[in-house]
Amino acid sequence: MSSAIRLAQCAARRGPAAAARCYATKPDVSFPELQRIIHGVSPAPYALIDVREPHEVAEGRVPTAVNIPLGDVAAAFALPPDKFAAKYGVGRPSASIETIFYCRSGKRSQSAIDQVEKVDASLSLRNYRGSWLDYLEHALANKHLK
Repeated sequence: MSSAIRLAQCAARRGPAAAARCYATKPDVSFPELQRIIHGVSPAPYALIDVREPHEVAEGRVPTAVNIPLGDVAAAFALPPDKFAAKYGVGRPSASIETIFYCRSGKRSQSAIDQVEKVDASLSLRNYRGSWLDYLEHALANKHLK
């Protein structure tokens, strides 16, 4: 789906005044940006959500990520903050932080964003489109990233 269509749909759901908060206005996260975020160079608070299945996560994950499989994402973000924290071991992402989703290649993470937008439109959601495959490629090229 094009960003223009996504923006129009989001604006229709949220109203014109809130359209600026729509996902389409946020660019995808790049590897260099993700690296700055997870290694503390960029001090902005964030949540990194891995939506792959547990057997995929067993092969490796991006540091600081929390695994919430795609099939559980909508229900997870509908949980009250205390139940989310009890289940996932971290605080439920809020509107004051960026929530970045990734998967294997970037398609499921975009699906997760679409689902979460329906549950909580106040969140700032971004997609690491290259996802695990992109991270792994960079990690293999830069051994210190593993």
